[in-house]
Amino acid sequence: MKASIERLVFSIIVCSHRQGRAEFIRQHYEALFRDQTFEFILIPDAKSLCEGYTRGLHQSTGRYLIFSHDDIEFVIGGVAPLLRQHLAQYDIVGIAGTTKLIDGEWISAGDPNCFGLVIYPEGVGQFVVKCFGGGDLSVPNVQALDGCFLACRREVAESIGFDAITFDGFHLYDVDFTFGAYLKGFRLAVCRDLALIHASMGTNADGAWAEYQKRFEAKYRGRLSDGSRGHVRELRARLPREKLAWFCEPKELRELIKKLD
Repeated sequence: MKASIERLVFSIIVCSHRQGRAEFIRQHYEALFRDQTFEFILIPDAKSLCEGYTRGLHQSTGRYLIFSHDDIEFVIGGVAPLLRQHLAQYDIVGIAGTTKLIDGEWISAGDPNCFGLVIYPEGVGQFVVKCFGGGDLSVPNVQALDGCFLACRREVAESIGFDAITFDGFHLYDVDFTFGAYLKGFRLAVCRDLALIHASMGTNADGAWAEYQKRFEAKYRGRLSDGSRGHVRELRARLPREKLAWFCEPKELRELIKKLD
């Protein structure tokens, strides 16, 4: 969907070379944002996520930008107005992150610094909801966010950009972008009411990932927090798909999060 520049609110940017996934995520966002003015920008041939997102940023015209993996699916309604509400208060929001970044892996600092809510598939029709970190649904003062879903004000992306030279692959682009924004004084938050399924299980710490971690830590030497790696305490609930929306209602999530305080 396209609209005039004056009326366009959201630009949704996805890098995907998988035709089936690309079509699914396009249709998913079209359903979620049908009452908003938005554009969906697909980059099918990204050389890296930084390179692809840079192209998407240059093509975009929206006031708010979404950078999304192709294998996510929201389980809640009202995503667009909820994002507008969050982005009136914060500059970048995501679904998981840390208030203390000690190395290239945002979850390294452990409790009480890491926060998030992510849903993973586990068998046919079954899902695991993972919740970690106490506090409230929205957590401010975040230093870095996971990149499966990021939403930000346009001025943030234009100010920070994506470092396609240092991060010329598919790892650490998200921590680099969000930590760079934090260092420039932008306000980051984890918003656990943006409940979504992520079909992949997160970082595969292979040789390539380790190389980009070295690059990240060299780039930000002296600006990371001191500390040792910690454990992340989490609560898990196994549910069928039909119960996910109910379980992720704000009232239910607050009761769950209280158990982590």
